[in-house]
Amino acid sequence: MSDPRTPRSRFYDGPFYARVVDPFVSGLHRIVVELIEPGSKILDVGCGTGNLAFRLAPAAVEVVGVELSPAMEEYATRRLGADTSNVSFVLGDVTEVLKKRPTGYFDVATMILVLHEMPAEARAPVLREVTRVAKRLLCLEYRVPMPWNLPGVRNRVAEALAGGEHLSAFRDFTRRGGARGLADAAGLVYENVRYPDKGTFDVSVISSKG
Repeated sequence: MSDPRTPRSRFYDGPFYARVVDPFVSGLHRIVVELIEPGSKILDVGCGTGNLAFRLAPAAVEVVGVELSPAMEEYATRRLGADTSNVSFVLGDVTEVLKKRPTGYFDVATMILVLHEMPAEARAPVLREVTRVAKRLLCLEYRVPMPWNLPGVRNRVAEALAGGEHLSAFRDFTRRGGARGLADAAGLVYENVRYPDKGTFDVSVISSKG
């Protein structure tokens, strides 16, 4: 069996994601941007099409996006221009990409709807490495338990439509208590910040105990 963290693309990565998913996720990005201080060095884990990275760029010293999907990383890289010289995108497993970065190099890291997609065995190593290189991690994920309101049903349907592998990872994420449960299991500090979108999402700050 291949390593689940090997770079790979799904059918909806790249242009399809940009047209269909990005317009919705853009509202969630706004929440995260509001929580980051100007002049920060920022790591965007699972940067996708680069939308959040580009929104952060004008007020940031540096933005580094790391992405596991070749189609997503290629799409994001094609969007780079003269006005985004402080932005870069890297393809690969974040635990490998960050090895040479010193502890605390980034002021903040962001992870937007990334943890629930990961295989169970990848989550703790990723969380520990991200919170090593960044002073704090701003994580936006599905809330667990998620309310059974209209947005909650919408989110569950979206996960089912994403495919069997994706749905299985989402269910495992839920069984493990979401972002809070995963942070606790990894020996990290979790602090909730907000529950947006009718309480269906969880915005939290995750950091190392050191």
